[in-house]
Amino acid sequence: MQKMNMLGKGNTAEVFEYEKGKVCKLFFQGYPHEYVGLEFKNAKEMYRNEISVPKPFQMVNIENREGIIYEKIEGKTLLTIITETEETIEAILDMFVHLHLDILGHHSKNVLSYKQYLIAMLKNKKVTNQMLFNKVISLPDDDYLLHGDFHPNNVLVMPDETLVVIDFMNVCYGPVLYDIARTYFLIKQYNIQLANQYLKKIGVLENDIMEYLNIIEFCRKYEG
Repeated sequence: MQKMNMLGKGNTAEVFEYEKGKVCKLFFQGYPHEYVGLEFKNAKEMYRNEISVPKPFQMVNIENREGIIYEKIEGKTLLTIITETEETIEAILDMFVHLHLDILGHHSKNVLSYKQYLIAMLKNKKVTNQMLFNKVISLPDDDYLLHGDFHPNNVLVMPDETLVVIDFMNVCYGPVLYDIARTYFLIKQYNIQLANQYLKKIGVLENDIMEYLNIIEFCRKYEG
């Protein structure tokens, strides 16, 4: 493999500089092909809906590692900016909520439903609790496009203050409140005050999302 400059590393992949204006998200060897394909499909659907995301170009295989070529985005994560500049948190949170509402304003059935995603993830982890499956199945249905993992570390802020969302493995469709519940839950893991501010700004009460929070909390330990 030609020497590429690494830009970042996560739980499942490394991100390298690629051609001019592009990066390669290269998954670790052995990462399932179908998961890489799913992320690529999800990214294309987000881009097709004109959501602020890096353009996905193609899937690649480099020395037996699957990867996806994306448009290169220059910027810091929103979480980094929140940590560095607490005095501007109000304006930043407004932008974060605006981006989330923009995503949630789209409809799509070209991705997995959130129920399919949750059940597939649980079965992959050998969970056999039929009562849990029944609970997931009994949740409300809808066809809104959901990011599934929308939190400040998955949002980049460009120098012109444009926000760009990344990480598309959990993209699905379903009720708006499910995605809001996911975001609230994820932020709450490290900043309860910020999570409460997010919920207030998006105009939802914790009680409105409780049925989703219960499932999300239980399923969380099987993710990753």
